[in-house]
Amino acid sequence: MREYETLYVQHPEVPEARYEEINARVRSLILEQGGEVISFEPWGMRELAYPIQKQKRGRYVLVRYRALPAAVTELERNLKLLDEVIRFITVRIPEHIRKRRQQLSTAGEEAATKEHRPDEGANA
Repeated sequence: MREYETLYVQHPEVPEARYEEINARVRSLILEQGGEVISFEPWGMRELAYPIQKQKRGRYVLVRYRALPAAVTELERNLKLLDEVIRFITVRIPEHIRKRRQQLSTAGEEAATKEHRPDEGANA
């Protein structure tokens, strides 16, 4: 499986319940296709760089996941069918970047563990 990031923008006037429903649908599509959701980050309402469908704002959501290419195709097909999604983009994360992210997260976890561990030789 490869790692991907999909960023999609929902129409700014979508009701909160529908917004959550679309996010749940995206997550379930990835899982149904045998993928694994790494992170799901709602960025909230932001200004668009240029008007899309006469809108100047949109609700951004970033999804990082591992899946087969067929799952990405199915996800994009579904995003095209949703009228509430005004734009989306999917990128495959190259292997060297994925490995670097893993190294950084491991190093960050080790640093956090050292901060919370008391000095064992301080009283000697």
